[in-house]
Amino acid sequence: MGQIQASSQFYFFGRKHFTKTGYDMHVKEYEQPDLLEQPLDLSQHVSMITGANSGVGRETAQFLVAKGAAVYMLCRSKERAEAAQAEIAAAAGGSKKVHVLVGDVGLEADIRRCWREFQDHMGAETPRLDGLVCNAGALMNEKTLTKEGLEVTFASHLLFGTYLLGSLAMPSLEATQGSRLVAVSSGGMYNYSFPPWDLATSTRPRAKYDGQFAYVYAKRGQVLLCERWAQQHPAVKVVTCHPGWSSTPAVDAAYGDSKKYLEPMRSPWEGAEGMVWLCVAPPEKIEPGAFYLDRTPQVKHIPGIFGTEGSFSKNTEAQVDDMMQNLEAWANGRRPRDAGADE
Repeated sequence: MGQIQASSQFYFFGRKHFTKTGYDMHVKEYEQPDLLEQPLDLSQHVSMITGANSGVGRETAQFLVAKGAAVYMLCRSKERAEAAQAEIAAAAGGSKKVHVLVGDVGLEADIRRCWREFQDHMGAETPRLDGLVCNAGALMNEKTLTKEGLEVTFASHLLFGTYLLGSLAMPSLEATQGSRLVAVSSGGMYNYSFPPWDLATSTRPRAKYDGQFAYVYAKRGQVLLCERWAQQHPAVKVVTCHPGWSSTPAVDAAYGDSKKYLEPMRSPWEGAEGMVWLCVAPPEKIEPGAFYLDRTPQVKHIPGIFGTEGSFSKNTEAQVDDMMQNLEAWANGRRPRDAGADE
């Protein structure tokens, strides 16, 4: 009963807030004058954005570069990344501050290599980093393993694409005044709490794989991770955010014809501008550990019946402790050799 209630509540909540209709409602509440419409000098700003060649990641990169920032696009496809790089640079008057790091965020080796390349390019062991946006990921319909043997959704969204990359970047973020780490989560996380580790990693023997729930687990994990990081690293504004139901290539690939249930969908910019605001807003305006939609912190659990606070999607502190310990171990090679193997 709890799962059915959570899923139905999530859908109706999403229809109100995540669609273009929700965006149009929320934007009326924005503080004026609109920060994103004001002159911004980001000439000293350095950001890294994963999945920046398309969708909301590209929109975020485009805005920052147009305001003078240096942006490192961490993307899996060299061809698509370089095409986007050229277009973003041209739109910004021929900017030379758009850089490409080619890597798969679902692979430990790629994340470590890309971070070393960033350090080398910046010429420092602890380079300046004003913002890290962990945006890339995947939603698979069939269980798929990376070449390192882990389930793709878990590895790309949570283990390596957020936890490992964020861990490697944290010293640079802490050394850069006013920095922030933005993990692009999803309203899908409202559907469930973070589950036992073998379910989260799709390694439970004989358990049927469900791509939607693998995604939900990873997205809930991002929210819990960033809550904990916000406590542990107060010098960095660590938050999660939701871009709403935006019409992007990733959504097309994941949902196909089913995306009609998400209509009316937001444009990529309408999904991205809340992310952009988190990248440039004054630090004092950002609530550490919050889950944002359209520049505003949101509830992290769908309300229960009669307006009571929902509890179905909550985790205990002990469960979060366990998740953090497992993330640290698995991100640093201390995991079973057959962790992703089918049973």
